[in-house]
Amino acid sequence: MAMAYIKKLLTIKSLAFILGFFPVLFFIVFLIGEGLSELIDGKLAVIPILLLMVLTSSGYILAWKRLIPGGWIMLAGGAVMGVYMIIFGGFDAWQISMAYSLPFIIPGLLFILAGKKK
Repeated sequence: MAMAYIKKLLTIKSLAFILGFFPVLFFIVFLIGEGLSELIDGKLAVIPILLLMVLTSSGYILAWKRLIPGGWIMLAGGAVMGVYMIIFGGFDAWQISMAYSLPFIIPGLLFILAGKKK
């Protein structure tokens, strides 16, 4: 019974790492392709989203050592990012908000679940 529980936790943990990798990779590509060029052009509106992506990406990195705190950082960062986009983009931007926030929220929840002890 204990082995089945450990296998389930390893599966959840592996899924969280796989799902969390892609938004972090997207952030790096976004930062290099869009974020830096907009900052150079003097567009400061991109700074809050970049900071939130740095926060959520740091949660993923932290999760390699400490699952639960890393998961909470990803969850909180993704939630704040979603709310920020709805507030400043209008409620019509809810789909964009979900596209940016859920890829961080879901792995964050999985890290928290995988870090829970029986």
